[in-house]
This record gives sequence, C-alpha cells and structure tokens, in this order.
Amino acid sequence: MASDKTLPSAEITSAPTPSKAQYLSGWKLGIVILSLFLGVFVISLDSSIIGVVIPSISSHFQALDDVAWYGSAYLLTITAFQPLYGSMYKYFNVEVIFRTCLVVFEVGSILCAAAVSSRMFIVGRAIAGMGAAGILQGALSIISMTVVMEKRPLYQGVVISVFVISVCIGPVIGGAFTTHGIWRWCFWINVPIGAITFVLLIFVLRIQGSKNKNRSLAVSEKLRRLDPIGCLVFMAAVCCLLLALQWGGQTKPWRSATVIGLFTGAGLLLILFVLIQIWRGEDALIPLRVLRQRSIWTGGGVLFCLGAATYAVTYYMPFYFQATKGTNAIQSGVDLIAVFLPEMVALIATSGIVTQWGHYVPYMIVGELICVAGTVLISRVQTDSPRIFWAAALVVHGTGMGVAMQLPYTAVNLVLHDDDIPTGNAIAVFLWQLGGALAIAIGQTIALNNILHEVPLQVPELSPERVMSWGAANLAALAPSADALHKLREIWCTSVSHVMLFAVGCVCASVLCTCGMEPLNAKRVAQQREQAVDEEEDGVSTANGTKP
Repeated sequence: MASDKTLPSAEITSAPTPSKAQYLSGWKLGIVILSLFLGVFVISLDSSIIGVVIPSISSHFQALDDVAWYGSAYLLTITAFQPLYGSMYKYFNVEVIFRTCLVVFEVGSILCAAAVSSRMFIVGRAIAGMGAAGILQGALSIISMTVVMEKRPLYQGVVISVFVISVCIGPVIGGAFTTHGIWRWCFWINVPIGAITFVLLIFVLRIQGSKNKNRSLAVSEKLRRLDPIGCLVFMAAVCCLLLALQWGGQTKPWRSATVIGLFTGAGLLLILFVLIQIWRGEDALIPLRVLRQRSIWTGGGVLFCLGAATYAVTYYMPFYFQATKGTNAIQSGVDLIAVFLPEMVALIATSGIVTQWGHYVPYMIVGELICVAGTVLISRVQTDSPRIFWAAALVVHGTGMGVAMQLPYTAVNLVLHDDDIPTGNAIAVFLWQLGGALAIAIGQTIALNNILHEVPLQVPELSPERVMSWGAANLAALAPSADALHKLREIWCTSVSHVMLFAVGCVCASVLCTCGMEPLNAKRVAQQREQAVDEEEDGVSTANGTKP
C-alpha cells in the first residue's frame, strides 16, 4: 500500500463509506428530498420577503428606530448558531435536530405574524433565525446520510436551488401582501409549508446506520463536547462583528467609539476562540484538522466570495431598478428573474453533469469566469441602458453563479470523514452567510459615500442626508425639478455601479480560491470507498467462516 503522503486527502481523512443498504431510493428518497426542499424553501422565502415588508412593519408599529433590528436580529442568530448546529448534528440524532430546528423557525414566524409590538416582532425574528441556522446544513447532512456519494451533487443542487426560486418569487409575494395591507401573511405563509414538511419527515425519513461512536456517547459527554465556552465566545465575536457592520455608517458613524469598540471586541474574541479550539483539540467546536483540509478552507473561501457577490447583486440591483428606472418593488422583483431563472437552470444542470462525470473543480472555474463577465457587464449599466442590456448581463451573471455556487458542498463530502461532514457543512454555510452580511454592509458604505460626495456637487438644493433618508423609491416626489431628478438618478446609478465593481472583485477572488482546491473526482472517490467497504465485508465474512 502506498504511504499516506502519496494519497489525496480524501483517502487519508475519510473512513470507508457504510454499506449501500443504508441509503434511500425510489419514492422514499423522492419524498425526503421534497421535504428537505420545502424545509429550506421556508427559510429562503423568509429571507427574500423581509426586505420588501420592513417599511410597512415599521410604519405599523410606529418604530422607525427599530428598523435596523428587524434584519439584524435574524442575521445575528442565523450566522452565530451555525457552528453550534454543526456539533449538534455530529453528536445527536440528525432527524430530531432537523425537526426541532423546523419547529423553532415556525415558532419565530408565528411570533412575527402575531406580533403586537415592535419588540415582539424583533424577538420573533431572532427565534426564527435560531431555527433557520440549522435547517440548510441539516438538509445537507441528511443528504450525505441517505444518498450514495456519486449522486449527492445532484440532490444537493436540487435542494440549494430553492434559494434561487424563493428570491424570484419572494419580493413579488411580499410586495403583493404589502400592497394589499396584509403584511402578516408574509410570515403566516411559512406555517402550512413547515407543517407539511414536518409531517412528511416524521413518516418517511428513517436514517439507517447513523449510529456511531459520537452519537452513542452519554448525554453529559455530548454536552461537554459541544464546547459551550467556545460556542459562547464564537457567538459573541459574530454578534460584535455584525452589529458593527449594521450600525456603522447607518445609525452610528464608522469612527464612533461604539463601532470601533465592536470591531476590536470581535477581533479579540476571535483570537480567544482560536486559542480555545487549539486547547480543546478533538473536542473543539471546530477541530483544527477539519480546517487544515485544503478543500475545506479553499472551498470556504469560494463560498464566502460568491456569497458576497450574490448578496451584492441581488440586494443592490433593485436600487437601480427603483431609483434609476422608476419601477416599484413588485416590478423590481420581477426584473430580477433575469438573474435567478438561468441561475437555477445552470445549478441543476451542473449538478447533474458532475454526478455523471465526477469532476467539479473545472466547472467551478468556468462558472466563475462566466460570472465575472456578467458582473462586469452589470457594472456598466447606465440610466438609459435598454432592458436587453441589463437583462443579458444578469442572465450571464446568473448562469455563471449557478454553475459554481453549489459545488464546494460536494468537496465537503469527499474530503471529510462521515462524522465530520456536519462540521464541514457548518463551516460552508457560515462563510456563505458571513460573506453576504459583509457584502451588504460594504455595499451600503460604497453607495452612501457616493451619494454624500455627489449630491452637494450636482444637486446642491438637496442635502445628502435627505436623499439617503428618502431611499430609492419615488425620486420624482423628492426632486425639485426635472433636471434634479435626472441627476439623482445618475447618482444612484453610479452608486450601484460602484457596488457591482466590488462584486466583480469578489468573484475574481473566488477564482483564486477555486484554483487551490484539490482536483478530485466524485465518482472515483465513491468507487474507492465502495471497494474499501466490499473488502472490509469480505474480511469480516472470512473471519466468521462464512466464505472460503
């Protein structure tokens, strides 16, 4: 046998795959995938709807000062709880944890829908985020335990594509509910979908062979290995970072003592967290041997960069549609179909191709290069750009993003032991979320800085503060003249273009990270593990005297 030094890390770190008898097939697998699809759908729909309804909610509760918390409360919990759920899926029953996350999310949604005050709504958003944090990575873990390895890219692509679908229809649904004065249905709609998912999973999902040395430990030992101190320190670091990004430049100046203190605190807590992980070794929240895997940290970098680019485009292009083109919230959601429809098609098609041929790194690079071209085109939009130009740019961007965005999750299954896959999924989902959160904050700073600089020069009769507080919608009511309206639209267009240039840089960085990933073949790794299982079973049979 060759030495470890000559083997790819997928063979060094991964134990043989369990017998294929534990995997699902046929109608049972179809219903499980449908259930996971619906479970991820409710959290993705919730994320895509909220931006449209926040103005109506703040007006209803007459709590404009709380607007920042409507998004921050959810973002804080869904990001900070990712590593904790990774450990919970590692040590506890996967089915129970997933259903619990679904119930917690539904409770948060009900609190939001029935909220009688702004504070109650914020608490509901925080609880919903706690549940949502474990749903996507739970779905990925369930796929890894119920689907044979060579077919996992396809089913992961199907489940992840739900984010594309929800972003297509979320703003439209949210805009329709808001227009008719029934914004609470943006949250009530999650209840029946979640209930259907819960019932389907109870009756159909049976994970065979999930019992291992980690899930067989005593409850007290499991709780100790969850690394409670590391969890608290990590959550505190994430909270400090995200609060600094949420408040900086919006409710507080970037140079304020509060924002600087939060950034400093986040850095110190992160250093403390790393020291705790080194000290705890194998019992750490995120064992360092997992992070040392080349495809884990490079794949995480890809997800961080692509997450940042995705959020930058989908969050700030509606500003272009509403401010520059004068469309409403519903129409801007419809316009974004130009990016999401090709993204979904490319995502599913690429998942099928990778399932068939095994290689995935080359497709990631091709997708990212296509995405770079599309994002560059988006950054070139002007106030008078025809629909065919910006729609074609969005189609190219979406196609490239769809080809590349889900494939780093395939690497998690190939290079990690089955016991460590939940931890790998937690790292991947966390970095995607963190990239998006940072992109929104950085994009806001870029856009607002351009407004602060250009408004006094081009429209001196308006203050930059008034332009920023007015927002992107209905600029015609703000502008004192037709010439001022034209200049305001140009200023907003330039602001969005600058944000798109930031997105271009993120996608380019993802190409560099992808080049560092191991060029593995999913089909070949699956065959090697299957062969190892057969050899192991033959050895056991021979030892028991059942084979000659």
